[in-house]
Amino acid sequence: MLILSGLIVKEWFKSLVGALVVLFLLITTTDLINGFLQGKEVSRIFLEYILKMPDLMGKMIPICCLVASLFSLNRLKSHSELISILAAGYSYTKIYLLIGSCALFVVGLQFFNLGFLEPMANSVKRQEIRKSRTSEGRYLTRSSLEGGKFWYKSHNYFASFSYFDRSNSLLKELEIYFFDESHKAVKIIKSQSASFIKNGSWLLKNVTEVSHLDDMIFPVQTMQAEQEILLKEIPEDFDEFEADLTTLSYFKLSQFVNRLSKTGINVSEYKIILLNKIFLSFICLVFALLPVSTIFNPNRRSSSFGKNVVQTLLITIAFWVLYSSAVAFGNNGTVSPWLATGTVPFLFFSFVVLTFFKNRKLSI
Repeated sequence: MLILSGLIVKEWFKSLVGALVVLFLLITTTDLINGFLQGKEVSRIFLEYILKMPDLMGKMIPICCLVASLFSLNRLKSHSELISILAAGYSYTKIYLLIGSCALFVVGLQFFNLGFLEPMANSVKRQEIRKSRTSEGRYLTRSSLEGGKFWYKSHNYFASFSYFDRSNSLLKELEIYFFDESHKAVKIIKSQSASFIKNGSWLLKNVTEVSHLDDMIFPVQTMQAEQEILLKEIPEDFDEFEADLTTLSYFKLSQFVNRLSKTGINVSEYKIILLNKIFLSFICLVFALLPVSTIFNPNRRSSSFGKNVVQTLLITIAFWVLYSSAVAFGNNGTVSPWLATGTVPFLFFSFVVLTFFKNRKLSI
């Protein structure tokens, strides 16, 4: 039985590597040609290509799992090896478990790619390929996202906030640390929220101000219900900060979402970013098991290269259309993040389970 298991595993991984190489070459050729046609520098083209690869691999790997199962089983059928394996007493359940075990290795690879490599690439992208600035007075510097808050530096102050509400142009838990020309601390302003008015004016609510920080007297603390203040930033500048979320590894992003959810803020969009990493890894297992139902019809005449290609295209298109639509509903707040990201993968997984038990009953 060990020899038969080795044969199936060998064929599956051989098909997986072949699919990865073919898709990798196609994407590489297309991307590089597109870069050269746009007239970019050679170094810039290769840098963007390398930084784009983790995201592309995140979409390629599930498809490659599907192709690996389809073509490895097709190859075993074409040489009558599959029917011999089944005749030797190798059960259908063992084949499912064996291919599922192979797919679990890819699930781990996919999770590492989406949870760690992609954020690392996004971090480098944010540093090396900066967004053009329309005004030098706005949004001078940005720091990494740590401690559950966004931090940035402007002309004469540092500031942090926990959340930016785009629809209401509202900053939550804003803290501003002012300093003078000699870089000495002047005052600190903390507010529960800050809403944009116009022309750089922001209305702060539930304000606590600590002044005279560098004087010979003890710092003075004052509290106000409201205070209007001028900042060099406008709402459009704060949209840029959300891109920093994509630079966080899985565990740091999870910690950030947990901290933010305790404040009562709607974190659906951020949870979807986090859950995407889990379910796009889980779908590798589902895609690997989808074609295994063909083992219940091991006759080599039933296998067709053209049929396998059509099946691959239809399953891939159906999944990405449904999954993208569900995620869009989640981002709009129509459904919860778990339903938005988990419904489609579990529908496909349910189909795998139902197909297995249905065919197993018919084969007994």
